Formats: sequence, structure tokens, C-alpha cells
Amino acid sequence: MRKNLSFFKGNKLIVGMVHCLPLPGTLRSSNTIKDVIDQAISDAEIIEKSGFDALIVENEDMCVASTLSKVQFAAMSIVVNAVRQHVSIPIGISLGCLNYEEALSIAAVVDADFIRTPVFVDTLLNYNGIISPCSTSIINYRNMIQGEKIKIFADIQVKHYHMLKDIDICESAVWAEKQGADAIIVTGVSTGRETSSSDLKKVRDVCNVPIAAGSGVTETNIKEKMMYADILIVGTAIKIDGKLDKPVDVNRARKIILKARG
Repeated sequence: MRKNLSFFKGNKLIVGMVHCLPLPGTLRSSNTIKDVIDQAISDAEIIEKSGFDALIVENEDMCVASTLSKVQFAAMSIVVNAVRQHVSIPIGISLGCLNYEEALSIAAVVDADFIRTPVFVDTLLNYNGIISPCSTSIINYRNMIQGEKIKIFADIQVKHYHMLKDIDICESAVWAEKQGADAIIVTGVSTGRETSSSDLKKVRDVCNVPIAAGSGVTETNIKEKMMYADILIVGTAIKIDGKLDKPVDVNRARKIILKARG
């Protein structure tokens, strides 16, 4: 039986990351679609059996583009559908900074529960240039495909990007809530870097939607982060040797849950 998101009932939601192998069509990738599917399913099953409440399937494009190619989009659709067939916990989809239409489209087709969108209300800068906010377009597209049940987890001042203008994180959070975010994600400066408890507290104090710690959650700090965050997104900490490009480690995954629930 499919399970539902429960964080709106006041529960803490612990979410595991399925970081896909670089997809077919990705620069320097030699993986077949079977390679990607097999590891994604394995990671997802470990995350579910370890007691996580939900998971996010995310593409790994080696950070060379702000949008997926058509080949990558096709591959990701197949991968997420395969994961959906093997687990019953809620599934989210994260497809990079500007692929909200693709993420919502896949979510609608495979009956996923939410998407994570890195760019929502902030104007950001990286080696691809200036990335403009797209919250209105995301909400409009979700309405157009009648996908209102798909929740939007929106990053603010997200990792790996620079803010084009110095804006207080609380202001970004208030904007995100006003623009329709169902949950707001606060991160560290890069993957695996700890989310500031101070930032989580500040954002929690100005928002009425659930707040997520989006990076750097570990066995050591998860209890602290649960004091300020409604959602704990765990990725690197549950991988073999704590390495992003490695499969999920069943022992690390179980320890995270035991620490959080113990």
C-alpha cells in the first residue's frame, strides 16, 4: 500500500536521497540506463527498509548544465518510474535548477508526491550565468497539468550558487511562502556541508510552512537539526564512506534512523 506524506500532521519527515549515476546523454558518462536503474532501485529499497519516511530521486549531471537534455529527460523518466514500482514510501524528484516542468511532468505521470526545485524566488549566479526566479511559472505549470497534489519543496539561497544581491535569508523565505512553496529548504554552501541551525531557526520563526534541512544532516547532528526543522534531507551521510558518488550504505542509513527515532 502506498504511504502518504505526513509532515503536515506535525510529524518530522526524514527523507533519503537517491543520487542517480550520471544519466545517458551526460558529458563523460558511460553508464547504460540499466546501470542507473539498478543502483537507483537498490538505494531506494535500502532507504525504505531502513525506516525513512520518503525519498528524493535526483539526477547527477556533473554540474555542467542548468537544464536537462531530451535524452537525460527521457532517461530520468524511466529511472523514476522504476523506483516508483519498487517502493511504497513517498517519492520526490529533483532535476536541477531549471527543470521544474520536467520534474512536475514526471511526477504527474508516475504518481510521485513532490518535487524539489532549487531556484524559486532568488536570482542566482554560477558558471552558467544569471539564473532568474521562476516561482510563478512553476505554480502556473502545476495548475496547467492539474498537478496540485504534487507538493513543491523550494530551496532558498541554495547551495552551489551565489546570490546576485545580498538579501536576508528570512526575506527569501517569506517570498517563497507567499509564492506558493509547500515546504522551504535551507542548505549549507555545498553538498554535504551542514545546514546552519541558526538559519533554520530564523526561517522557522518567519514561516508557517514546513522547513527542511537540505544538506549536511548526519548521525551526529540530526537530533539538533530536528529541533528547528520539520524535514531532514539526508544524502551524503548514508553513502558508503560518506561519498556522494557511492551507493547507499545500509548500516549508515539505519544508524541515522536509530539516532533520529531513538
